[in-house]
Amino acid sequence: FFFQTPEQTFFPTRSHLPTMSISEASALLKKLSSEVSSSSASASTTLASLKLILVDFDSLPPLCLPTPDSKEEQRIACEALELGCLLAVKNGDGEAFEGNTNQLFPIYSSCPSVPQSANRKKVQGLYLMFLLVENRLADFHSVLQTYTAEEIGDERINFAVLLERELMVGSYDKFATSSTSLPDPLYQFFMTSLLSTVRDNVADALEVSYESMDLADAQRMLMFQPNETSAFESFVKQSREDWMVVDNEIKFQPVVASNRAEDIPSMKLISQSLSFATEIERIV
Repeated sequence: FFFQTPEQTFFPTRSHLPTMSISEASALLKKLSSEVSSSSASASTTLASLKLILVDFDSLPPLCLPTPDSKEEQRIACEALELGCLLAVKNGDGEAFEGNTNQLFPIYSSCPSVPQSANRKKVQGLYLMFLLVENRLADFHSVLQTYTAEEIGDERINFAVLLERELMVGSYDKFATSSTSLPDPLYQFFMTSLLSTVRDNVADALEVSYESMDLADAQRMLMFQPNETSAFESFVKQSREDWMVVDNEIKFQPVVASNRAEDIPSMKLISQSLSFATEIERIV
């Protein structure tokens, strides 16, 4: 919550911005909650207006100054940014989601006394899903260490933890099962991206392991349901142009073999090295 000018970076205080009342912020928060629940098109505008008020709350990071309304200000900020996260996922906007979490999580860590809202664990779980999609595994485990045992035990957070383990050990069959039992519909946004990544990994493995494969078997191994034949065919056309479909069978292009150990002229190299060493010894 800071502004930058070409000359300096400074944090706004009440002398820079008009004072907004807690009642105004509470009213906007209630409106935002209703709009996010109903997927209203005006939710983004309401969120932007509410964030302008949050800038005027000195009790928030990085200032974290004690004010008469600190607890209420921090509660409103957390709930507003949590709704912003949910709104971003609903809109399929990963960048906006990350922006809201970058503002939200410092409040979690700097203001531990803020009461947990109904959306907090959902947002925490979604953030872990976001980190998995971005393949930021170090950040995933760093963030996970800041969660309490009670939070990790919640199904919305534990889902992402178990999913990460399945991906790390290559249990793609369990991953496919997990994709059909989401703890919340909003998780589908990130699961779709993860599923695409997993399918690419499986496809790479198929190319190396088989020369050809029955279409039905390939569809099953790539985690497409029996009724998703058209989606499977679209995946092959868009992602694997070198695959050839012949008589209900996929022909994989042979992988270009890399140099093997026996292909290296080791005796010749040894002979040359010894010759160079002999010549150097004569010179010395």
